[in-house]
Amino acid sequence: MSQDRPELRMGFGLRKRMTTVDASREVVVVTDPYSTGCLIVKEVQSRGYKVIALWTRGFSDEMKMHVPLSCGKMNYFAEVNEAEDVGETIRQLYKVAGKFRIVACIAGGEAGVDAADVLSERLLVRTNGAQGVFANRRDKKVQQELLKAAGMRSVRQAAGTEWNDTVETFLNNETYPVVLKPTDSAGSDGVKLCHNFEEAKEHFHALFEIEAVNGGYNSEVLCQEFLRGKEYVVDTVSRDGDHKTCAVWVYDKRPANG
Repeated sequence: MSQDRPELRMGFGLRKRMTTVDASREVVVVTDPYSTGCLIVKEVQSRGYKVIALWTRGFSDEMKMHVPLSCGKMNYFAEVNEAEDVGETIRQLYKVAGKFRIVACIAGGEAGVDAADVLSERLLVRTNGAQGVFANRRDKKVQQELLKAAGMRSVRQAAGTEWNDTVETFLNNETYPVVLKPTDSAGSDGVKLCHNFEEAKEHFHALFEIEAVNGGYNSEVLCQEFLRGKEYVVDTVSRDGDHKTCAVWVYDKRPANG
């Protein structure tokens, strides 16, 4: 991880005098480390780094307790709650880090992606950045728009922060069933396969009333065509334009519990 820091690079590989880094004096910020994100924390700690858990605004206390049994009890160097202002959050991180140097800021879960992008950029560590298309990296509507702009096949869709003519027209003309979901939900939270207009309209309004699994409330609802066939998940990791595929999964979804 230490060798991944941009300040160690000068365009000709690593600077020899900086390749020995004492991880015991460095700290990594992990945003919303829950579920498998706890495994990331354990891996970072196994390499000798301290870890600061940064909990984003609205993240539920219940999800903080979502820890795999294999991880046991989670111990952090410090825990910080995201402030209203990015600058104040940065100041809090530096304060709790104290004499330890913050060398990375990574997401520990879906809910922490946006914060990790913003904070890593401000902390001047390796970052995806929060500018341009990366400003909406979790937005499922924007993801499809980017695919379409790149000339790739994309999903027919319409979205709204409230019920509007665009959404109504889409739902009146699209072949059913259709899929409704929050634009920034995690996993299958709030996702529903609706089989007629009335069911779709009811779920559209309901999504603004229920609390999201990670905390907070939905601000926009996305309506999409239903894609028939097998659904695959492709896990990849990218660095400096080099992309590697780690795993390929296939979903098994079926009606259950009514």
